Amino acid sequence: MNCNKSIEFVFDKQSNLVKIVKTGPSIGESKIPDYESTFVAAVEELQKSMNTKLNVENTFGFPTDSVVRVVVKIEKIEWNFRAADAIMNTEINFKVQNREFPITGTNTVYWHGTKKGNLHKSLKSGIYQFLSLYCNQ
Repeated sequence: MNCNKSIEFVFDKQSNLVKIVKTGPSIGESKIPDYESTFVAAVEELQKSMNTKLNVENTFGFPTDSVVRVVVKIEKIEWNFRAADAIMNTEINFKVQNREFPITGTNTVYWHGTKKGNLHKSLKSGIYQFLSLYCNQ
């Protein structure tokens, strides 16, 4: 995947208010992760395997023709525990100018997982889906 422009993400701080909703039987608790730093880490990991320049900024910079600015907001996080696995679904809204791209990032684990590890992987899944959709339109 190769976008013509660099992608600059701005993490919406309202995302930090979203609670992780757990369903099904689970054992133990893990620490609630810092959503923004987990998002930044997911973007940085994706950047390593892509030809498109990706980065995260705290605020919007000046408009430019060579950079696409994307506001990212986590809308909902569900962690569904089942008999053989656990699936984290993270609903993410990507806003580019006046267009919105609602995406659900997912991650499945079959043994043990933490909130941070699952959130990182489900965010990475969602960012990749957004980039696939946006860059190939």
